[in-house]
Amino acid sequence: MKVVKENRRIDVRWVLHDDGKHEVTFGDQSLVVTAVETLARITYEETLVEHDPAKELRARERAHYEMQAMRSESFARRAKAANKKGGKGGRGGV
Repeated sequence: MKVVKENRRIDVRWVLHDDGKHEVTFGDQSLVVTAVETLARITYEETLVEHDPAKELRARERAHYEMQAMRSESFARRAKAANKKGGKGGRGGV
């Protein structure tokens, strides 16, 4: 038996048994036992995404940074327009 991947924080394991079967477990529950590696990988990754405790935190951080980028872009656009007033004699020069 060989552990292919493991996430101890979420308690998900992907194990390759000696008989060539892949098993994905979540806690004490066996989610899938298959000979197809791709199915085991997909099941493992989907389980990680579903039970990730930091998923909500990352979503809030992403929303914050997107809002901050929009504000910065708006400020830069307004500052650029404000600087086009020109100096002595107006924008067209003297």
